[in-house]
Amino acid sequence: MIRMELYSEPFASTGNLAGEGFGNLLGRPALGLIQTVIRESIQNSIDASLEGAGPSVLLRVRTLSPDELAVLRDEIMSQLPVEPVSRDKLRKALGTSTLRVMEICDFNTTGLGGPLSADEPADEESPDFVNFVRNVGAARDTEQGGGTYGYGKSVLYSMSRCSTVLLDTMATHQGRRERRFIASHLGAAFDDALPDGTRRRFTGRHWWGNCSVPGSVDPLLDEPAGTLAEHIGMPSRSDGFTGTSVMILDPSFDSDDDSDLFDELAEALLWNFWPRMVDSTPVERRLSVTVEIEGRRWPLPGPEEFPPLDLFAEALEAIRHGSGPVEKVWCKNPKKLLGSLAFSSGAKGERTGPARRDSSKVPEQSAHIALMRPVELVVRYIEGTRYPDDRFEWAGVFVCSDEKDVEEAFASAEPPAHDDWLFENLPAGHQKTFVRVGLRRLHEKAKDYAAPHTRVGDDDGDGPSLARTATILGKMLGEGEGQGPGRPRKASNGSKGLKKRKGLSSPVFVRLEEDGQTGVCAVFSATVNSYNDNNQRILAEPYLVMDGGQTSDAGLGKDFEVSVISMTLVESGRGVDGDALKAGSVEDTLEVRVAMPHSAAVGLKLTLEVGDA
Repeated sequence: MIRMELYSEPFASTGNLAGEGFGNLLGRPALGLIQTVIRESIQNSIDASLEGAGPSVLLRVRTLSPDELAVLRDEIMSQLPVEPVSRDKLRKALGTSTLRVMEICDFNTTGLGGPLSADEPADEESPDFVNFVRNVGAARDTEQGGGTYGYGKSVLYSMSRCSTVLLDTMATHQGRRERRFIASHLGAAFDDALPDGTRRRFTGRHWWGNCSVPGSVDPLLDEPAGTLAEHIGMPSRSDGFTGTSVMILDPSFDSDDDSDLFDELAEALLWNFWPRMVDSTPVERRLSVTVEIEGRRWPLPGPEEFPPLDLFAEALEAIRHGSGPVEKVWCKNPKKLLGSLAFSSGAKGERTGPARRDSSKVPEQSAHIALMRPVELVVRYIEGTRYPDDRFEWAGVFVCSDEKDVEEAFASAEPPAHDDWLFENLPAGHQKTFVRVGLRRLHEKAKDYAAPHTRVGDDDGDGPSLARTATILGKMLGEGEGQGPGRPRKASNGSKGLKKRKGLSSPVFVRLEEDGQTGVCAVFSATVNSYNDNNQRILAEPYLVMDGGQTSDAGLGKDFEVSVISMTLVESGRGVDGDALKAGSVEDTLEVRVAMPHSAAVGLKLTLEVGDA
């Protein structure tokens, strides 16, 4: 094996970025360290995915064997920096017999190709290697990609207690496959004496590699690179498949318990990347992740099995395929489509696995809109108004427009951690307006979805709030089939074990709306699966709910009358004013709007019967 040499970067006469500055580039992300590492690393893997197949990622935590540790200590890092703090950190890590590492390894990706030197023209090749290993702050070169700054790699060093990462990549350069292996450490700037006795300032950035060319360092290439990488246990790439493996030395975890660690990793993956992991995601975009801790593979639940991500998945499905109502979010001046917004709601699903942790970021009762660009990576969640009955929850998804000026506006509004949209950081102009208006409208939607208005009734305030009305409706329906606000669930193409129910499902309360003629109305939803008599019709019978129970409006006067405004089959667009709709042979979602009195709530009974419509 070839022994790697240490290269410590000196300051150029025109200046450089010091190691301390590099470490602070990411700022202070709102997310925790592991969440940020997972977001940044897998976002890079998705941006680097090959055409026709989504990336496959191995997320692994393990303890190096004695032989692997010996290779790391004696062949890769036999030379240590002279700066005392860096030297002590590395000595401590390499001196232990139980050195743990965290690896993020991707496959079906391009790898880090292009030139090896930062001053070498890239021509038609993407300079991925120099942008990841050497440069800082390079602009994104993937159209509508998740990354925009190239700063996120600094979090890899923050994750390491000794601020050190190792990189193994198989990439294409000048038409041929090339294996590259290099190690890097981030420390503080320091002064040191040169062989001629003069002193010089160094940045605190260090690499281990091939130093055969004076004044620079390159990675080991091809067979020597593969030999060293595989001798410390990194995945074999002898098959020639391109991709990148990053090893973080001595990672900083909150717990040494493997179960706790898996929960934290699983939550970071699911909460941030569920749009690329749901069954309905096309194969060419789907993200596949394997989690392995100390040799054991841990099963990762699918988003559809991890409430409330099942609701978010339904909302995204509506945007992707028009499987439900989708709202368009507009900017009026200048007039521009900013993106699409969809909601899904229902009975609150039982939280499982990672979501049961006290420190989980998964809300106990979802009332959130997930924000994303067309690349479909979650930027952040906007929290809105919860259903007052905590047995029910809702989820929304907003995807900004893929029009170039709009997508670029939202991308430019992201900080280095890509965890927010900050219009304040944009210069005055249309792009700033797009993001500012979009966020304002989304906050309004999040606030109003569960309770569109604060009050219904007379100006004297005697009328009940919509929140209270929604609670009554939710409790009433909960006593039936345990369903609450939300449209009936549809089985996605990849769902397992779900059978379509024939006939007519029980109505489910969705939301309250304003009707131009009748005032406030309640919207109910049900699924219809009818394949029989073309004379079948659906009858809708509303009833009054007072004090949480069912009653008749007879004798109570005009102020307490309830009636059906309209019935609509959502997918087909067929509808009728009134309480009877001809069904025929149909598989669809039914929405029924019921006029409400000011001082009570309403329920709904649906019947499928044979008769003349």
